[in-house]
Amino acid sequence: MTHTRGVEILAEHIGVDVQHVARAFHYVSRTHTAIRATHYRHLTDDQFRRLIGTDRFPVVIVANIAMRFAGRPEDAQLLMDIFKASEDATAHRLHVRRGVGTLPEYHDHPHVQQAIRILQAADLPPIVTDGTRELRPGFQVMPGCDDFPGWVFINPDPACQERTGFAGGRLGYLAVLRFAGWGVITEPVADGLWAAVHPNYRSNPFPS
Repeated sequence: MTHTRGVEILAEHIGVDVQHVARAFHYVSRTHTAIRATHYRHLTDDQFRRLIGTDRFPVVIVANIAMRFAGRPEDAQLLMDIFKASEDATAHRLHVRRGVGTLPEYHDHPHVQQAIRILQAADLPPIVTDGTRELRPGFQVMPGCDDFPGWVFINPDPACQERTGFAGGRLGYLAVLRFAGWGVITEPVADGLWAAVHPNYRSNPFPS
């Protein structure tokens, strides 16, 4: 059966069979809360990616239901938690303590803070450090340089390869941030770090 590109892209993004996404699109088309999602099946790649950076709620609903159709209810809930954290929903605006998820000197960086909240919403463990010693292992987020203000760099937690599911493995970090609307570089940069750009900078990630 041939599916539209919008269905195929979403299936690739969340890692489920395209049949589950197609069924989810059909399901939500009959509900008043996500009826707009039916129009997204016919988008081009570029249109769909722009959509994920703007009106993402219907797409999240379809992704959540597709995960449930795939028999992955934990990952379905994870997608909702990631979305809420990316939108800074009050219930998910976790207070990040200094030295958790990043070095103390980067604690107040807004993009670092948001990335930490999103990754924690995906149940990924953050590093805990006093700035000189690692008190507990975990992922570490660092800001980009002044020339690239929208970027952050993520060092995955040491145990990431042992996890499965949507946020499992080293690539799980990319999957989580991409679903949250961030742009990502799909190959590691220096020292094996992942690079991600905040949604506000996706249209101009490399300002001159």
